[in-house]
Amino acid sequence: VNENEIETTEGILNIAEGKSITEDGQIDTYEITEKEAPKKYGLYKNTIKLNVVGKESDNGFEVNGETTNLIIGEESIEKGEKSSDGYVTWDISGDTITITLENRQFDLALYKWVTTTLVTEDGKTSEYSSEHTQSDKSNVVNVSIPKNKLNDVVVKFKYTIRVENQGELDGYAKEIKDHIPDGLKFVPEDNVEFGWKAEDDNTITTDYLKDTLLKHGETAEVTVVLTWINGSNNFGQKVNFAEISEDYNDYNDSDDIDSTPDNFTGEVVEDDEDSDVVMLQIKTGEVVNSAYCFVAIAFVGIVAVGAIGVKKFVL
Repeated sequence: VNENEIETTEGILNIAEGKSITEDGQIDTYEITEKEAPKKYGLYKNTIKLNVVGKESDNGFEVNGETTNLIIGEESIEKGEKSSDGYVTWDISGDTITITLENRQFDLALYKWVTTTLVTEDGKTSEYSSEHTQSDKSNVVNVSIPKNKLNDVVVKFKYTIRVENQGELDGYAKEIKDHIPDGLKFVPEDNVEFGWKAEDDNTITTDYLKDTLLKHGETAEVTVVLTWINGSNNFGQKVNFAEISEDYNDYNDSDDIDSTPDNFTGEVVEDDEDSDVVMLQIKTGEVVNSAYCFVAIAFVGIVAVGAIGVKKFVL
């Protein structure tokens, strides 16, 4: 067994260069264990065992391509085939044996969008769909409130937060953090299901997904409800941000390939954070009915989300 520690050069590791076969049936065994993965790649934890078998030929001695074998755990890997875990392949060309170990990346992404507006008046709550999706938030939700009912209605916005594993390594979103904009507030009673807790007046966190293992392509969701703070000076757009504030994987805790948890700067700059925007306006003039209705109007000047329209609820 070769017990030397050797560093790769441009991704290539020569473990037995110049080794000679001197007899028929000679067996040389090499156990290869990755001690350190490339930066931001997961460490391969299994041991690769290569048994090189020699044979006599007309020209002396050579590698016996039929009996030389590669084993990972209890699994024998056929030449040219991939190991069941998807990481290792190998082949023989003459007396050169090439083993390819594919390191994998860790990459969690987060998406956030408002799904529902809830308006309560005279004890009756009405719900309005935003029609937003993970990929389409082109129409901004806008609630227009009559001046004479400013203090008599309760307006809440329900958001979906989705975490997706876009990398090859399994992992966890151990904590999600939501940054509440001025003018909205967190009401604990509205957010019991997903265990949201207030860190301060403008920050809440949940570890609801801490034990949810996400494999490649898998997603998991939580929701959060925020409430408008009634006030004659509390109108305009409210941009709500969320981010992954703690993540984890079992592969030497490999860092996310393109994001750093808990580094929110006030705008979306990485794919583990996202935002959505709502609008509130005061409506003056005579009230013609007491029901909220839904209209879409053109709107220019919404920042942060590239909006081209407004979904408007008018009382």
